[in-house]
Amino acid sequence: MLIADERRYRTCVRHPRPDTVSLTLADNQHLDLAIRAPEDADNARITLLEPLRHRYFDACPICGDPAESDEHLPPRRMGGVVMTRTCLACNNGFGSLIETDLIDWFENAITLPNARSRGVRGYRSLGRLLLRTAPTGEFALLIDGSAHPDIEAMLRSGEIDLQAHLPDRNRYSIALLKQAYLAACLCYDVPAGPAADRVRKELIAARNARHKKDVPVSEVAAGLIICRRYDTVGIPMEPVMRAVLHEPEADIEGVLLAGRIFVSWMSYLGADTPDQTENQLSRTLSIGEPQQAVITTTSP
Repeated sequence: MLIADERRYRTCVRHPRPDTVSLTLADNQHLDLAIRAPEDADNARITLLEPLRHRYFDACPICGDPAESDEHLPPRRMGGVVMTRTCLACNNGFGSLIETDLIDWFENAITLPNARSRGVRGYRSLGRLLLRTAPTGEFALLIDGSAHPDIEAMLRSGEIDLQAHLPDRNRYSIALLKQAYLAACLCYDVPAGPAADRVRKELIAARNARHKKDVPVSEVAAGLIICRRYDTVGIPMEPVMRAVLHEPEADIEGVLLAGRIFVSWMSYLGADTPDQTENQLSRTLSIGEPQQAVITTTSP
């Protein structure tokens, strides 16, 4: 395992964090790290129909309060632009409660990591970690942010116990539900009827949570079809596009966000809801001899 310090190249990377990082080791070997598809991932066939355009409403499409806050679709960290307006509560509330998990999922990040090892008493903070994988299956954890000064000595010990959190599936699915709903409003106007009412009800319930851990499970969000593109070559530049996923049973309409994330406009209610504890991570990591490396390229 390799742990690199992303602060060495953060000045040349704005938002989002890089998908790929190329390193040159001291022995001149090259290591190409990237966010890669899981081994059990299936291929999906998606047709892009049209980019969606800005559309503004007097009332917030989610709750009906005055729409006075610029809303990015997708979130700005994912390359989004202002596409509509919502109320301050819906914009700020979702941003702090659920959209951070969407960013962590999009950037393949591990959050709130703490580590301990022999010779150092107690846990030490590692900052945020970005998980990247080599073609051979080797992985690297890139430290994004400040790490405790004791971390270097802990890594040299050869083994650390890591406690951290993975992105919460319920919360990032709700964030994608919000994005898909607002995209539908751009395309078709604010929808009416029982299905739309349920979407708004579950979004407002998430917005009104006092803390991240209090965000209720959304059955609508759990039933969405979500596809992710891992190849970054030739991705569409439009931030939001109407698209169709071709499934054997039927074509499913939805939205493509940042040229990378497809979210359906239909939900399979009754789908398995996420376990609230599945995002907890606890691992003992064996670490080899430290090596010096130079970061040669990052993208995008």
